Amino acid sequence: MRIIGVDFGSTSIKAVEIDSAFGRYEVQEYHEQTVVAGEDPAQAVARLLVSLPKAPDRLVVSLKTRQVTFRNLQLPTRDKKAIQSGVGFELEDELPFSMENAAYDYSIISQSKAGTQAHVSATLTKNLAASLDAWTAAGVDPDLVTTEAWAYRTLMNRVLAPEEQNEPILLIQIGNERTTFYVHWRGVPILARDIAWGGSDLTLAICQKYQIPVDQAENAKLDHGFVIPPAQKKEVTAEQIEFSEALATSIEKLLAELRQIELTTKNLTDLSIHQIYTSGGSSMLPGLNQVIEQISKTPVKSLPALSSIATSGVTYSENTDAKFLLAASLALCMVGSDRSLAINFRKGEFAKLGRTRELNMATLRGPLMAVGAIALCFFVSMFAQSSFYNSRITETNAQLEKSVKTFFGSLSNSAVRTYMSNTATLKTQVGKEIKKQRELTQLSTPNPKDPTSFLRDLSNSVPKDIVVDLTQFSLGSAPTASYLTGTDSTASLTFLVGKPEMVEKLSNIMTGKLSGLGKSKVEEVPGPAGEGRRWKITYTGKPTEESFGKWN
Repeated sequence: MRIIGVDFGSTSIKAVEIDSAFGRYEVQEYHEQTVVAGEDPAQAVARLLVSLPKAPDRLVVSLKTRQVTFRNLQLPTRDKKAIQSGVGFELEDELPFSMENAAYDYSIISQSKAGTQAHVSATLTKNLAASLDAWTAAGVDPDLVTTEAWAYRTLMNRVLAPEEQNEPILLIQIGNERTTFYVHWRGVPILARDIAWGGSDLTLAICQKYQIPVDQAENAKLDHGFVIPPAQKKEVTAEQIEFSEALATSIEKLLAELRQIELTTKNLTDLSIHQIYTSGGSSMLPGLNQVIEQISKTPVKSLPALSSIATSGVTYSENTDAKFLLAASLALCMVGSDRSLAINFRKGEFAKLGRTRELNMATLRGPLMAVGAIALCFFVSMFAQSSFYNSRITETNAQLEKSVKTFFGSLSNSAVRTYMSNTATLKTQVGKEIKKQRELTQLSTPNPKDPTSFLRDLSNSVPKDIVVDLTQFSLGSAPTASYLTGTDSTASLTFLVGKPEMVEKLSNIMTGKLSGLGKSKVEEVPGPAGEGRRWKITYTGKPTEESFGKWN
C-alpha cells in the first residue's frame, strides 16, 4: 500500500511517499511543490498528486496545531463503551468551547488494572468543515485527518527507544511563518503549541537592518546567514557581530517561547527537558542550535527524520531531513499498528465514506456503459460457445450410437440408451466382447508352433559330419490341431549316434534349441540287424524364444 503524507506549508507543499506491506515499510520518494502567490495550498497539493506516476492508496494530512487542543485523560475503566462515554463527559469540562461545536477523536495509549489512559484531540467543527471544503474544492480527498502532535508522537516512538523517553523531549519545528513546539514524554504528547514566528521573520530582520529588498534579504539569509552564540562573540569581527545581532533580535521571540515551554513542561511532569530536537527549513541557520543550547542549558541537535526511518539504510541530506519531518511523520500514522491507533477526524458526519456516496451519476455513466458493453460481449460469447459445443456433442453422440450398434450387432434401442448414459458399463461390455473374440480366434486357427517347422530347423542345424537317427520326437500338438494357450510346449527328442564323440557335438547344437535343457545318460545299444553298436541319448526342454520366431 502506497501512503503519502502531506505537509501544507505557506510557501511550498512537502510530501513523503511510504510503501507499506505486511507490517514493513520503506520510504519511496519525497516531493516539494511550490505554492504560487495567492494560491490556496490545497491547489498545490492537487497539482502534486496529478504529477505523481502512481496515485497513492492513502492520503494523510493534519490540522494546524493552533486549530487543535488535546488532553491526556486517565479513566478508571477498561470497557470500550464506558471509555467512550467517559471521554465525552470529561471533555465537557476540559474544552474551551462547547461540545456541540466540537469534533473530537481519541486513542487508547495504555491500559492497566487501574484503568485506561486515553489521548483526546478536539477541534471546532467549523474549522474542520472549512478545511475539508477547501481540500475537496481543489480535488484533494484525504483518508486521514489527524493532528501535528499525533504525527510527531508517531515519529518519536519509532526513532527513539523507550528508555530515551523517560525524561521530556522537545521538538522545535521551524517553518517559514510559524514555529511549532512539541513536548514528548514516555510515548505520549504532553504539550503542543505554535507561534507566529519563522524563517520569514529572519528575512524581514535582515531587510530592515540593511534596507534591502525582501528577495535580496532572503538570498543573504540562505547564502550567508548565521547567528553567533554568546560564548563565541569574542572570536568574530564587528561586522559579523552586527549581522548576527540583527538575526538575534528576531530570535528573541523564539527563545522567550522556549523558556515558557520549559516552565510548563516542568509543571506538567516535574522534570526538566532532557533533549531538544530542531527541524524545519529555517532550523538549518548556522549557529541557531548552539544559541538555543547555551540559553536553555539543554543538548540540542537536528532530528534526521527521513534518515532515521529509512529501513534500507539510505542517508538523506541535512536539508531534506529538516524540511520533510512533518510529511514523513504523517505518512507513518498509516503504517503497521499505528494505523488503527491514529487520531482521525474523518468520522461521523465528516467520514470519507459518507461523502463518496454523494456521487453524480453522470460521472459514472461512462464506466457503467463500458461495464455493460463488456458484460454483453461476455454473454454473447458464452452463448456462441454453448451452441457450438452442443452441436459437437450431438454429432459425437450420433457417431458413438452408430459404432455401438455396429460393434454389438443387433441391440434394442433401450440397450443402446443404457450404454450411452453409462460409459463405464459400455467400456466393460466392450472389453468382455473383445476377450471373447480373441478366445474364439485362438480356438479356430492352426497351431502357430508347428512341430514340423521345429524339426526342419533342427535338421538344417545339424552338420553333415554328424550322423544321427531320430528315434523319438514329442512337441506340442499336431499342425492341424486347434491351438490352445495352455498346451504344453515341452519337447523330447531321442537320438542314436554311431560314435560316442558325436554326442558332445549334438549337445552343443541342442543347447541353442531348448531352454532348461535336460538329457538322459548315454546308453550303448545294439545297432539294427546286428550292425555294430549305437549310442542312445534323450534331450528334454522348452523351445527357446529364438526358435519360436523360426517356426512361423
